[in-house]
Amino acid sequence: MTRLLVFCAALALAAGCKKSDTENPDPGAGETTAGQSGESGGGDAAEPEVPQEPDPPEIAEARKKVLVADFEAAAGTLGPLVDDLKARSQYRASGLAAAWHALAIVNPIAENAKPYVDHAMAMADKTQDPEVIVAANIAGGAYDIGVENFESAVEKLEKAFNTDRQGENAALAMIFFAEAKISMAFGGEDQITKPAELDSARTALEKARDAAAAQMILVGRATIDLAAVARYKNDNAKACALVAEGIKTYEEAGAADFLKEGALALKDAASCK
Repeated sequence: MTRLLVFCAALALAAGCKKSDTENPDPGAGETTAGQSGESGGGDAAEPEVPQEPDPPEIAEARKKVLVADFEAAAGTLGPLVDDLKARSQYRASGLAAAWHALAIVNPIAENAKPYVDHAMAMADKTQDPEVIVAANIAGGAYDIGVENFESAVEKLEKAFNTDRQGENAALAMIFFAEAKISMAFGGEDQITKPAELDSARTALEKARDAAAAQMILVGRATIDLAAVARYKNDNAKACALVAEGIKTYEEAGAADFLKEGALALKDAASCK
């Protein structure tokens, strides 16, 4: 995945993107009270309700660290937190924590994130909570990118975006969507074989910048990925202008070295001054 590292694709998504054949999730479909099972035959007693506590503030703080690519700090917080929340059957909170923990550890070995992706997905199904659905599918998409299952990644990331196009994670979903599309443009080769995928990625990234609003780290990440698209389209002048803009945004947003190094590698690849 060397070419992905050039434009920060490990973690770096747009109404104009190609729409999948899957239906958008209905947040109310199959909704049950947290901790209760559905009706069962034979008159079995329902599973006792487990009191659900407010989300621990550590989840929101760790999310910020994941977005700026301070992965070690985020994982150090979220790993023990996931275990505690799972043990106490905190469905929504454990789903969110597992999703963000997966995003913190998916690079460089994607398989390490798989158990956390699985739990986040299970909690998304159990709670039908839109925020959990979005976070779980972003984590699942990032994992699929890591194992080069790009079509599955696109499906999950479309679902994440379509679940809540106005939410604070909509831009992140489109950024990952675009990175999957960029990888698909190579068609398993070292050269671009499917240039239309780059156009799809560019549209997604432009929408991601709009959706990011005041989340400047996501604006920066979308901008750097747009620079990568320009580079792959042999427009180095545009790539250099975008990478300069993205690096400036990274500095202002407090991006960690992981993101900055990827941007600088792209700058060198495009022979920018």
